[in-house]
Amino acid sequence: MKTKNTFRLLLASCGAAFALLRSVSLEAHPPVTLEQCRARAQACYPLAKQRGLVERAMELSVSNLNRGYLPQVSLAVKASYQSDVTQIPIDFSKIPSMGGVNIPSLSKDQYGATLDVTQTVWDGGAISAQKKTARASSAVEARQVEADLYALNEKVNQLYFGILLADEQLRQSALLADELQRGYGRTASYIANGLAGHADLDAVKVEQLNVSQRQAQLRGDRKAYCEMLSALTAMPDTAFWSVEKPPDDLPQLLQTDSLPSLRLLDAQRRYLDAQKENIRAATLPKLGLFAQGGYGKPGLNMLTNELSPFYIAGARLSWSFGSLYTQANERKKIEVKKSTVAVQTESYMLNLNMQKAQLTATIQNIRDMMKMDDEIIALRESVKKAAEAKVANGTLSVTELLREVTAENLARQARALHEVELMMAIAGYRQLLNGQ
Repeated sequence: MKTKNTFRLLLASCGAAFALLRSVSLEAHPPVTLEQCRARAQACYPLAKQRGLVERAMELSVSNLNRGYLPQVSLAVKASYQSDVTQIPIDFSKIPSMGGVNIPSLSKDQYGATLDVTQTVWDGGAISAQKKTARASSAVEARQVEADLYALNEKVNQLYFGILLADEQLRQSALLADELQRGYGRTASYIANGLAGHADLDAVKVEQLNVSQRQAQLRGDRKAYCEMLSALTAMPDTAFWSVEKPPDDLPQLLQTDSLPSLRLLDAQRRYLDAQKENIRAATLPKLGLFAQGGYGKPGLNMLTNELSPFYIAGARLSWSFGSLYTQANERKKIEVKKSTVAVQTESYMLNLNMQKAQLTATIQNIRDMMKMDDEIIALRESVKKAAEAKVANGTLSVTELLREVTAENLARQARALHEVELMMAIAGYRQLLNGQ
């Protein structure tokens, strides 16, 4: 008996130390919220790095397109030998008045170096349209990353509410353990009064061991949830000593501008609109200035056989009519794609409304079950108290009392489960309607 008392005192001391350690930790680390976990998960997930890469790629693309407004310079150097050259097919020595005139022929080896400079004056809006397309394409990629990261919320929800459920079940198990401890003391007194036997005391001890086993399992589950959430959010395990219950208010209005999937579809529409400007720019004329300077043999004067400098400058207007043939079809293709995006948006909204109705019904159903849980718990508690009175009067066995105690605890566990399920459903509803 002395050993048992010492063991109980040791357990009580460990429990007090654990409670003290937990309270100190809670003061150092305030309760973590679901929103904090979601934000950290999206910021720390490797895919989040892609957002910066998409932005950087867009900046480089736009920078390259802006260089299209700068003068374009090219250098060409050539040296050649040809089998024949241009000659004047007249023998001036046979013309009396031109006697003695000798016109040398060009050399078959020729050399030249030219520097060409072109400056765009008007490109029909092609560069501007390409920049808009690059930005719109980058927005589509960024929205796709957001939509992919949005799926992380479901993983965070499962782990976060797993911790909440484990905490609530541990709380209920602690209450049951306290009650069983009190029952252990009462059973010992019943044995002394001849109202119970040692087998009844053993039955209470078995239930205590079952509770201890269940608590160990719950602590292990909670630790696993914390470790996985820690890996997902890059937060230390100690941050999850306490997790805050999310608000239970339901949003009334649908905030479509916060839903990643709708933002992605809207970005796709904008990208298709930007492509229309590319089609229009391809049908317009292009105006530019050009200049060419060179040094070669021969120069611009083909009748000289000496190295000489030369230059050419002017303006050039070009207009390609080939794009006019396909312009109508290209526009129709874009309209078909926009219609596809519109259908996807309509389908998404239909599924969204269906999920909203389903979650609304689920939330109401859980609330109804929780009301019945409260009634069941009240009745179970009344039955248990009556059983305790019967045991005290010797008309009921301790084993039968334990069944009532277990039944009450199971009812409380069921309500705890329904409470967490309600919080999960409300969190899913908020996420569905406004992306939070």
